Amino acid sequence: MKRMTLILLAGASLFTLTACGQGTAIDRDTISVTGTGEAHAEPDIFLVSATAREEGDDIDALKDRVDDAVSDMLELADDLDIPEKQVRASDLRISPQWQYQPERKLLGHQVSRDVTFRVSGMSVYTRLLDGLASQNVQDLHPAGTEISNVDIHTDRALEKAVDDARRRAERIADAADRSVGEAIRIEAQNVQVPRPVMMMARVKEDAAGGSYRPGETEISAQVSITFELE
Repeated sequence: MKRMTLILLAGASLFTLTACGQGTAIDRDTISVTGTGEAHAEPDIFLVSATAREEGDDIDALKDRVDDAVSDMLELADDLDIPEKQVRASDLRISPQWQYQPERKLLGHQVSRDVTFRVSGMSVYTRLLDGLASQNVQDLHPAGTEISNVDIHTDRALEKAVDDARRRAERIADAADRSVGEAIRIEAQNVQVPRPVMMMARVKEDAAGGSYRPGETEISAQVSITFELE
């Protein structure tokens, strides 16, 4: 009987402590809002893809002409001080060329190699395009653009998103005769860095590079913040 009494007393003490702990929780009035921010930047890294391609019957001769064309491209890259690690030349591709009508017949072969350039700066980019065009590289096109300091612009967009969220919270709180306190919960919901479109229209009367426009990309960010109301 004595043992049973001790067990009951211990259980009652545990219940009392738990109830006291729950009673110390303080409810706070809060407001949750989302904010958006944007930053704009011009790309400063440009990707270019060029292909040397020959067609005919003599595969060895075709390979020599394609290799010569690729060597000219690589030499141009050296002249423009483009680092070797930013230039990549593919292996040879040899494809048979068939005629299927009125009957299947081998017409010859196509031999090709791709060269991809990663160039820093608009000036070098335009000189590269002009140099490749002077080499009669016909299969030439931009392969994308990048922003070297994208983290800086992303941080700026996030900062603007936080400011926007606080402005929204203050506007709502003011209408309810309340004021906004500290942020007690912050979540970055979305950050987008879309690829800008590279404009390559060439105008004859413009100076070299004058009509190559990198465009501008918009970096957007969204945050969700819960503020305490005072």
